[in-house]
Amino acid sequence: MRKGVVALSFLLFFLLLFSYFYLPSERMNDLYQEIPAQVRENSQLIAAYYYSQTGFNGFREYQFALYAPDSKALSIYTFKTYKFLKIWPRMKKSKITCKTPFNYSLLATSPEKLNDVKNCNNCRELLYKDKIYRDEEIESIYPSIEEVIKGKENVTYTQIAILKDSEITTGTIVDVYGDKMFPTDDAYYGKGLLYLPSPMLNFTRGVVVEFLPADNGTIKRMIHYPGNITLSDTLAGHCSKNTTWDLKEVSIRQILQKLNSPQLQKAIGRNSRARFRIFKDAGTVYAWIRWIDKNDNIHAELRIYPPGRIDRRKFDYINGYHCN
Repeated sequence: MRKGVVALSFLLFFLLLFSYFYLPSERMNDLYQEIPAQVRENSQLIAAYYYSQTGFNGFREYQFALYAPDSKALSIYTFKTYKFLKIWPRMKKSKITCKTPFNYSLLATSPEKLNDVKNCNNCRELLYKDKIYRDEEIESIYPSIEEVIKGKENVTYTQIAILKDSEITTGTIVDVYGDKMFPTDDAYYGKGLLYLPSPMLNFTRGVVVEFLPADNGTIKRMIHYPGNITLSDTLAGHCSKNTTWDLKEVSIRQILQKLNSPQLQKAIGRNSRARFRIFKDAGTVYAWIRWIDKNDNIHAELRIYPPGRIDRRKFDYINGYHCN
C-alpha cells in the first residue's frame, strides 16, 4: 500500500513537472499556411514574430502581419498556445484587419524566410525585411528619436512620438471599466498604423513619428520604421503658435535621460503598449509617456517634462484591438 502511494505521488509529481515545462511547438511556416489561401495570394508578408515563455503561465505566440496592396488592408494574424487551467495546452487564434493609408509594400519580406525561424524557449524572434532578429537585437534595429531629430533644430513641429508594443498590432486598444469602454488612441496613432514588437527595454527607440505643419492648415505625418524606411501621409489639423514648437524650446537631453531611466523601465510591464510624445499646449511644451500593461490591466501615464508623477488607473479587461 505504501509503495503504491509513493509510486502514485511520484507519477503525479512527474505529470505536474511535465505540465509546467511542456508546451507544444509549431513551425512558423505551417501556421502561415493556415491563413486562408486567398489572403496569402493577395497579400504581402511584411513581418512575422515568435515569442515564448516557459513555466506555469507559459505560452508560445506566433504572429504574421500582411498587407494587401489592392484593398490597402493591413491584417494581423495571431496564433497563441497557452495552458488551459494552467495544465492543458490550447491554441487560440485571432485576427484584426484595418484599412490603412500607408503603402506597407516597402516592408515586404519573403514567406520562405519563415523556415529559418527557430522556435526556442524564453526568447523572441522577429522576421523583418528578410532578416531574423533575436531578443535584444530586435530593439537595436529601431530608429532612436535622437537619430530622427538630428540636425532639425530649426524644424517646426506639432508633435514627436515614439510608439512601442510588445507584439505586432494595429488599431487601438479598448479598455473596459465596468459597463463602459474607452479607446486608448486617437486617429493619429490607431487606425491602420502598424506597431512592431519590442522587448520594451529602451524607450528612446521605437517607431518614431513626426508631425509637421503643412499647407492649408494640414499636418504631415512621417513614420520612421527600422531600416531607414519612412512612410508619410497628410492629416487634417489646426496649427497655431500655441501648438507649434521647435527643439530649441525643450531640454531634449533631460527628457531622454528620464525616458530611459531604470525607474521607468521597471514601472512599465514587458507586455505593454507605450506611447511617448512631445507636444505644445497653450504655449507650454510637454513630454508625456503613457502605457497599457496588458498583464496587470493598468493604464498609466507620466509627465516627464515638466516633471510629474505616475498616474495609474486599473481597468477590468481589454476588449481587444479595434480599427476605429
